[in-house]
Amino acid sequence: MLFKPQVVFKFNRLGLGLMTLLVSSLVLLGGCAQVQAQAQPAVPTAVIVAAQPTAAARAATATPISNANDGSTGGARVTGSFLSASQAALAFQTPGRIKEYLVKEGDKVKKGDTLVSLDATIIEFQVAQAEAALNLAKTRLKQTQTPLTPEQQAAAQAALAAAQANFARVSKGPLPDEIAAAKANLDRAQALLDQAQAAYDKAGGASNPYAGLLPTSVNLQQATAGYEAALAQYNLAKNHPTLTELAGAALQLAQAKAAVSQLTPTAENLAIAQSGVDQAQAAVDLAKASLANAKLVAPFDGTVILLGPKASEYTNPGVPIATLADLSKMQVQANVDELTLGGLKLGQSATLYVDALGGKTLPAKISKIGLLATSFGGVTSVPVTLDVEPTDANVYPGLSATVQFASAP
Repeated sequence: MLFKPQVVFKFNRLGLGLMTLLVSSLVLLGGCAQVQAQAQPAVPTAVIVAAQPTAAARAATATPISNANDGSTGGARVTGSFLSASQAALAFQTPGRIKEYLVKEGDKVKKGDTLVSLDATIIEFQVAQAEAALNLAKTRLKQTQTPLTPEQQAAAQAALAAAQANFARVSKGPLPDEIAAAKANLDRAQALLDQAQAAYDKAGGASNPYAGLLPTSVNLQQATAGYEAALAQYNLAKNHPTLTELAGAALQLAQAKAAVSQLTPTAENLAIAQSGVDQAQAAVDLAKASLANAKLVAPFDGTVILLGPKASEYTNPGVPIATLADLSKMQVQANVDELTLGGLKLGQSATLYVDALGGKTLPAKISKIGLLATSFGGVTSVPVTLDVEPTDANVYPGLSATVQFASAP
């Protein structure tokens, strides 16, 4: 029984020694690790993107990081995208069918160059119509402005006198002598008809199968026609004037007066003629504007970076047809965390790291700091625009870049 406690006692002393040795080793290793950690250089913070999910990450945006190129301490880093300082998606103002593309993607164009055209057959016809109407209006204005010759004036005055006399005669109605003459002519025609009828009846009339071949039949037909004509003339004289006659005489008189009034141009006539020219000119201008809108023209010097629908396809107003960008003036836009924003100012330099250039860097300067902040994922940021210094590097809108801001002085 005494053997077991002794064994336990020896084991406990051994275990205690081992534990002491283990603790000492851990302390020694901890000290070495601490010394080693103190000897390590400062580790750069992570690259900052436009929006970070946590407050701790946002705080890291304001922490300077080591510049991998020269070892100097630079400003914060953010990611952004290239864009052109001048870029436009061009569209037609009128609907139509695309006739042809005069450029292809990648072509460099000058301001005023035609890029795309619509089928303008109908518009060209409208222009021709409007120009013809304008020429007619100008001719009428010239005629109004030009006085008539003495011969033309005399003819116009004579026509007016004749129209006035005719209107007066028609308005008064028939004279008694005219009615009496028409009645006498009708009575004579009636007498001739009675004589012809009596001779026809004496020859057997309708009962004679050969009556149509006899002279009496021909005389009866002629007498009947003469009587009908005399009756019509008598009725016309008795019922004169008719509404048609009065209207015709009045129209003839009005036309004659209008011709005389134009012998000397009046201010009113000149104004009316000039108004006709102005309206016709406006129609021409509108038609030509529609014709001009059938061509898509470059608004500035640049490069065609995107084309839309194919030739012969129908397009509507506002549909992008061609996108033009000035690749000689590139920018980078990045969303900067509000904690980093305080260290930035206009004109501050920055370095762009572009993956598409295989690690090549580009210099840039801040040209604009946005005035409207936005929040996304709990992070508030402001858009910052940087002008890329002129370069022959092939950078295009949409490429990404890491922006490292230089430390503010």
